[in-house]
Amino acid sequence: MTLCKELTLSSRENAFLGYIFALGDDLVYSIGRKFAVSGASKSGSNVMYQDIETETRGCARWIFIARPEHSNAARIDTVRELCAALDEAASDEAIRVIVLSHRGKHFLAGADFSMLEDLAKMTTVQVRNEIYEHFQGAARRLHLCAKPTIAAVRGAAITVGCELAIACDFRLVTSSAMFHESWARMNLIAPLGGLKVLPALIGFGRAKEMMLLGREVRGEEAVEIGLATRLLEADGFEDSVQAFALQLGEKPPLSYAAAKEGLRRGMESSFDDGWALNLLAQNMLIGSDDYREGVAAAVERRPPSFSGR
Repeated sequence: MTLCKELTLSSRENAFLGYIFALGDDLVYSIGRKFAVSGASKSGSNVMYQDIETETRGCARWIFIARPEHSNAARIDTVRELCAALDEAASDEAIRVIVLSHRGKHFLAGADFSMLEDLAKMTTVQVRNEIYEHFQGAARRLHLCAKPTIAAVRGAAITVGCELAIACDFRLVTSSAMFHESWARMNLIAPLGGLKVLPALIGFGRAKEMMLLGREVRGEEAVEIGLATRLLEADGFEDSVQAFALQLGEKPPLSYAAAKEGLRRGMESSFDDGWALNLLAQNMLIGSDDYREGVAAAVERRPPSFSGR
């Protein structure tokens, strides 16, 4: 098999690329999505939600958890709506960045207690189909989203909230932010990806402290240990997050998606597999309009204007 005629792949690389092409849904949210959404919606969000709110600010779609009277605790409707809002933002060509934030004091203070009580009455199949299809679905969408994702955290991100925050590419926090993986208190484990992602962010030892001992990590320490990206002042917090989002929005969408996909798969595969994937991604990027624009801008010594094509 050859790519661009000059590049001949080994049988191992051929087999791996066959695996990549067979992935289907994964690539919908990764590299392939950037090349496949040319017919996507270009309009803003007009959907009405009950537990969340959305706003479009320039090229950024802000999604707010909006149950402040319940400390933004998540129920099934909350994450079902979050899944829908993430799908909408991912498919909107005008949106370059997704910001997950919150109304009120807390980011997302765990699951709603009434839902937790109902869990004990459900069968295994019901838990899978009625609960984790949506909870894992939201985390999965954030993990696999080709666009930059930011968690803007000014309060408590507990269990579900912590898992969704670390599923984002970046976490911007204030000193009042708090991350808490307290699943063990309810004889549960973190089921939304944290057991995989947290050790990669902060190291195995610190991840054990958070998961097994239920240790809380607050804003300043979160930045120090790599759990959060930046510590921001509470005054003007959303403006600072928006400025960060606009910087991300200027990045070339295709190479950002490819690099993000490569980083994620790098945690899951060997070097040989990673190199094969990178070869595929690089050739897709070289054939894009944005590659030609990037080269032209460098030659002409001007800022590039990327189109995501």
